[in-house]
Amino acid sequence: MELSQEYVFKSERLGFRNWIDSDIVKMIAISGDQRVMEFFPATATPIQTKTFIQRMQELFEREGFCYFAVDSLEDAKLIGFIGLNEVNYEADFSPAIDIGWRLGVDYWNKGYATEGAKRCLEFAFETLKLKEVIATAPAINLKSIAVMKKIGMQLKTPFKHPRLIGNSRLENCVCYAIR
Repeated sequence: MELSQEYVFKSERLGFRNWIDSDIVKMIAISGDQRVMEFFPATATPIQTKTFIQRMQELFEREGFCYFAVDSLEDAKLIGFIGLNEVNYEADFSPAIDIGWRLGVDYWNKGYATEGAKRCLEFAFETLKLKEVIATAPAINLKSIAVMKKIGMQLKTPFKHPRLIGNSRLENCVCYAIR
């Protein structure tokens, strides 16, 4: 079977799909990299990554979206995830649908996060008919905030992330939104 038949949608250089078991080892490496996880309290353990992938598979089956596994179309290699997720914590802006990304270091500074996030927003608004999509990040994560701005999002509100309270480096976050 041709790999492209598995894609929910594509952008110019990326293919977006549901997760498969062979992604687990590759995503463990990405989420276990301290550089990738700089703006999280810790790197993800292999069990946490496997559980995350299972949650994304279930979300995709239930809602038709998730933080999609993303392949480079050039070589069909998994580069990380870009996609949509349900906000499942208490905040002034929840319930909401969040757009997020996590890419392996080899794929940074190539425009993949911006390209992929733009394509996910098209999917969110045109296919899923969502009214609003948000994105959140610690206020010190300037690279992710730059992507939010590049894809047309506007600052909605600063907030203290309920899962990061007590982490003085990360608890002050921002929520951006686009309608």
